[in-house]
Amino acid sequence: MADTADIVVVGGGVHGASTAWHLAKRGAGKIVLIEKDGIASGASGWSSAIVRLHYTLESLVKITMYGREMFGNWGDTVGIGESGFRQVGFLLLFPENEVEHASEVIAMQQGLGIDARMLTNAEIADIEPRVARDDVVAGAWEPNSGHADGSTVANSFIAAARDLGVDVRIGPEVFGVTTDGGKATGVKTSEGDIYAGTVVLETGFRTSALLAEHGVELPITPVRHAIAVVERTPDFGGIHPVVSDRIVQAYYRPEADSLTLLGEHDPLEGKVDPDVEDIKTPDLDEQVRLVERYAARFPGQEAASITRGYTGVYDCTPDFQPAFGSVKAVDGLFMAAGFSGHGFKLSPGIGKIMSDLVMDGSTDMIDIHPFRVERFAEGDPLTAGEGYDNRSLA
Repeated sequence: MADTADIVVVGGGVHGASTAWHLAKRGAGKIVLIEKDGIASGASGWSSAIVRLHYTLESLVKITMYGREMFGNWGDTVGIGESGFRQVGFLLLFPENEVEHASEVIAMQQGLGIDARMLTNAEIADIEPRVARDDVVAGAWEPNSGHADGSTVANSFIAAARDLGVDVRIGPEVFGVTTDGGKATGVKTSEGDIYAGTVVLETGFRTSALLAEHGVELPITPVRHAIAVVERTPDFGGIHPVVSDRIVQAYYRPEADSLTLLGEHDPLEGKVDPDVEDIKTPDLDEQVRLVERYAARFPGQEAASITRGYTGVYDCTPDFQPAFGSVKAVDGLFMAAGFSGHGFKLSPGIGKIMSDLVMDGSTDMIDIHPFRVERFAEGDPLTAGEGYDNRSLA
């Protein structure tokens, strides 16, 4: 008997899991999700899972607003599992050259109903008195933001999708999308073909090769980023907010009660590594550099101890913006990839958008045209205009 489905979703990270659940919730028919290595085994499982709403592009802010609501009300929206969301707040520290643009972003957020505000240097101390502020000109504060957990979210989406009848298959490798007359007919896998009129590719860096077979250009640079985990000194006190340190291009994210994850803002800071599935530890000098930045921002933390280090891979596009939507070259083929380090916080909203596109042919969340995958071949990159020098907040 032929292996058939109405929709095949390829990829078991937060995006594939979110899309499968959103489709199943809408009664999209027989859905098969395929994941080669395991749920959240790639970038999703290694994500720092920061949840914040500060973006230059209003479209991305709207997507993250959908996600923030879901992360904070998981039981009411998804109903199975949890997100691991902790509302610790999101504090940004700005150098002088970014203050004007930051003020514009905050005004845009406020216009959308987001609780966010600019801070003077003195007001930063009211939020987090332990940070050094000598080189900080201004700050911004989102009290309702924080962080969640990538593996928990992906697995919770999968559990909820299974409960709605999604056939989740772990182990098969997808070799390509099959077509007939310019229309998707399914996927070719290591365990045989699956026939389906709709295919959704959400496989990070590997999406490029699957699209290239159909003449679709998706340039992605896989950059391996280092994370250092430190145990704060006993005299530090309670947990701190998620801190985006724009002066030294680093972030500091609390973990559990006494740990902090240290990471790099710059999406291209790291080694280019196409072996995205491999688990690799960062070099010691990468971890030491992260700890030095953290200790400079939080005086007294020179004695914080490194407990471990790990790496995750960003799928970076040339304009550092994701590509998602339908693929013009193949009717019935959809994709979402190239999130350039922003994928986790966008994943609930992307799942909603993808389900809208599959079911309705359009979405009312945002204008998706700027994010089309064809923009790269057309020479029409998505720009955020004059704004932050580092695109991590674009």
